[in-house]
Amino acid sequence: MAADSKHAAIPPATGGESTAAEAAILARLVAAARELVPVLSERAARCEELRRLPDETFHDFRAAGFFRIFQPARYGGYELDYGFPQIEIAREIGRGCGSSAWVLTVMACHSWIVGMFPERAQDEVWGETPDAVAVTATFPEQARVESADGGIKLWGRWKFSSGVDHADWALIGAPGKRADGGFELLWTLVPRRDFEIIDTWFAGGLRGTGSKDVAMDGAFIPDHRIVTHSLLAQGQGPGGAINRKHIYRLQMFSIYPYNICAPALGIARGALEGYTARVSKQGPNAFGARSAEVETNQLKVSEAAVMIDAAETLLRRNARELNELARAGIALPLENRVRYRRDLAYAAQQCMRAVDLIHYIGGAHALFETNPIQRAFRDVHAVNAQIGLRWDIGALPYGRLALGLELHDPFL
Repeated sequence: MAADSKHAAIPPATGGESTAAEAAILARLVAAARELVPVLSERAARCEELRRLPDETFHDFRAAGFFRIFQPARYGGYELDYGFPQIEIAREIGRGCGSSAWVLTVMACHSWIVGMFPERAQDEVWGETPDAVAVTATFPEQARVESADGGIKLWGRWKFSSGVDHADWALIGAPGKRADGGFELLWTLVPRRDFEIIDTWFAGGLRGTGSKDVAMDGAFIPDHRIVTHSLLAQGQGPGGAINRKHIYRLQMFSIYPYNICAPALGIARGALEGYTARVSKQGPNAFGARSAEVETNQLKVSEAAVMIDAAETLLRRNARELNELARAGIALPLENRVRYRRDLAYAAQQCMRAVDLIHYIGGAHALFETNPIQRAFRDVHAVNAQIGLRWDIGALPYGRLALGLELHDPFL
């Protein structure tokens, strides 16, 4: 594959490699996540009944520091390396509740995006409220933008704003125009007072994520709370000049799906653990046979386990590589970006296939609402329905580049 000539070197980040202190922070967060697994398992049914994260779960996550993983250090955040926190924390939380893992990772990563906005915008978000969190509502079903003195006014309605009931701010996509008349997505930062939540989230999977609609009616958004999609795609958000950690100069969209893929690891591990724990203790049936002794079940368990392990290994390899490149001041080459997109979609797909195997050999037992395997089945399929993880979309750019064809993807 030819090297990407569009993106040259970027200024090296400060701090060098991930420090022992950062490793200790991540270890503490993972330990806290592991301790919450049985609690979240008990709350999972109520989370689905509420169709949003229970208040106590949100408070547990905030108290544990999960929402600070990518928050700039200037506001008390941890500025951890990208990729590993999502993998490490979601692989635990997802074992207890897939919806909770999803809300955690997507809300935590929004501090990373806000950290790419101008300093004035960051001060408005965290200056007086260091614990403030944001959600996203990126693509409008309908939207209208009008120019205004010092900014824009925005009308419209957006879907799939996960965790919005607990949000202080929202990152909302707005249709803009380039100087040449072409379309340019604008990322706008909007306070909770300026948008309405519309309860539309009646879903089969990830039912507890509260991914409701938001609406705006002519809210004013000042220029310092607007960043163009192209700047974020190139790792050139204004915040990268203020927050010197390399994560704020990563090209955002080829690696964003870490935040929606990582929960699948936890969901799949939870399903596998739940099945093996039950079947290994199960006695013989009326014919004297134990499910654990059926070779088909043994093979499916082995196959599911290696799928999950392979998916995680792939994500870890890429996370290590992309952080090393960014710390060295090297923009992620195009061949890397298409591979990361491919691998994220593939990892999510493998986790789904692993859960499908467990659900299949779970038989009628896996159909009961009291069995977490049926929830895992619904949740992992919902994860894979997200456009950022669709295999055909994620894999195609790699194949085109490998075959010497041009790419016209604004998310690369």
